[in-house]
Amino acid sequence: MKILILTQWFEPEPTFKGMLFARELVARGHEVEVLTGFPNYPGGKVYPGYRIRPWAREKIDGINVLRVALYPSHNNSGLHRALNYVSFAISAAVICTALIKKPDVMYVYHPPITVGVAAAVIGFFRRTPFVYDIQDLWPDTVAASGMMSNPAVLGLLGSLCKFVYRRASHITVLSPGFKDTLARRGVPPDKIDVIYNWCDETVFKFDYDPGARRAGSADKFSILFAGTMGTAQGLESVLQAAQICRRTAPTAEFLFVGGGVERAKLERMAEEMQLENVRFMPRQPMHAMGGILAGADVLLVHLKDDPLFRITIPSKTQAYLAAGKPILMGVRGDAADLVKQSQSGVLCEPGNPQSIADAVKELADAGPERLAAMGHNGRAFHDRELSISGGVEKFDRVFKAAADPSPGLRHRQSGWRFWIKTAFDRGAALCGLILLSPVFIGVSALVGLSMGFPVLFRQQRPGRFAKPFRLLKFRTMSERRDASGKLLPDAVRLTRVGRVLRATSLDELPQLWNVLRGDLSLVGPRPLLMEYLPRYSAEQAQRHDVMPGITGWAQINGRNALTWAEKFTLDTWYVDHWSLSLDIKILVITAWRVLRRDGISRAGHATMPEFHGT
Repeated sequence: MKILILTQWFEPEPTFKGMLFARELVARGHEVEVLTGFPNYPGGKVYPGYRIRPWAREKIDGINVLRVALYPSHNNSGLHRALNYVSFAISAAVICTALIKKPDVMYVYHPPITVGVAAAVIGFFRRTPFVYDIQDLWPDTVAASGMMSNPAVLGLLGSLCKFVYRRASHITVLSPGFKDTLARRGVPPDKIDVIYNWCDETVFKFDYDPGARRAGSADKFSILFAGTMGTAQGLESVLQAAQICRRTAPTAEFLFVGGGVERAKLERMAEEMQLENVRFMPRQPMHAMGGILAGADVLLVHLKDDPLFRITIPSKTQAYLAAGKPILMGVRGDAADLVKQSQSGVLCEPGNPQSIADAVKELADAGPERLAAMGHNGRAFHDRELSISGGVEKFDRVFKAAADPSPGLRHRQSGWRFWIKTAFDRGAALCGLILLSPVFIGVSALVGLSMGFPVLFRQQRPGRFAKPFRLLKFRTMSERRDASGKLLPDAVRLTRVGRVLRATSLDELPQLWNVLRGDLSLVGPRPLLMEYLPRYSAEQAQRHDVMPGITGWAQINGRNALTWAEKFTLDTWYVDHWSLSLDIKILVITAWRVLRRDGISRAGHATMPEFHGT
């Protein structure tokens, strides 16, 4: 395949899915080209040997690289960051569309979200699918890092994310928590694959070098933090823990290697606190980092205690595991689960200096045999679960699926037949709203008199590709509550008027407005609850590959009298066999079923019981 890697950062910048990833894909027989910016990360200054031009081509290790213009910046200013991101996105979208040969598939590295917008534009004009690799969950990360707090801007970023998720052919994420979060936000679970990150072992040579601890002391127990020192890392708590350790673990020495916007602040803080057990080392070249990691006693991972970071696995975790050293994990959630699963270290509470200090003491007192066992466990787990060969193999399968979707996926409600269906739906809905307006008025009055106002029930439901929309129905249940204020069971709240409306399907009439808006079709799988999305199997999730409907194949073959398994089997059958003639057949049979009042509810239930998954 011809694969285009679209990333704002690439060699010689420090980046994760960079040259190593490209070389691995070439080794598998793919033709790879890279679209990126002029190198300026992380300092925000253009690297020596480069200058900003509209575009420039170069070849690195046999890989063709097209660099496009951007505004170089990487400071704390939200405006400057925005200019950096947006300028690259515009250049990439315009220049790539004009200069890049059409690839079979694009691999898109996120962050920032603007790269995804550029991919959507390129994909539209070049008719190319793209796989979106999410390394940071926006806008959550932007808010947590403090880079942006304006609610309007964060809302705009959230809307851009939803747009990109819809346009992506497939999405890969670095942790199970990311997948669960995206599924709750309406992304179909079968569209998401978890592919853990790996470390570049061609760069990291984990051989002990006595010079690696040149900033420390041979008789000290070293705790090393390597990488970016930004606001998200919350390293002030680590310095406070170092202050405690002067008393509780006097042999402990904290080493910080790297750069970042918070480094100068942390150095001032350590000086003011007179922390003689803290050392700052300059940023090191990647080829030297393996020896530096190998020269430490313990490797530290720490992020602020933010809900977002509980579903994040910092990329240094894989390098630390590969280094075969004990890990002090100051991150909750998925990253902590990896350390527990691999038995490769000790956990502490992020942002809690006392907890961090207690964990340091535990490790300092552990003894060489236990520390060696932790390191060995981590390395074995990395080789078994997180190696680059396994990760690239998974990406290879995803790329092939995106570039050549199955015939079933290609024909699902696309082409001229789909547009005829859409025109028919909206025309019929408009006629129905006009002709049935007296019925609407009458039912509205009846509901208002019997149950009060509002007369309409509104609830968010997943539409095609799980895009959320607000479903409308006439109310059929009261708001009766028990003494504690909790809603009573559905069977108790379902009113006499509500039973009549459900029996005659009159409660569904407001959904004609949803059809007119394009949220629904007349025929398709019924839209269920948003919380069901992560509970579907891959096969069941295919019901969202088509427009949901007011009626469907399941509704004329049992309706609510069916079990969930039966209902989903019928829904996926419809997805695979959809046609205009089938829709017409379903509409005719629906009218007959409604008149006969078949399958109004399942035996023993006023409404369908909750779906808990398979």
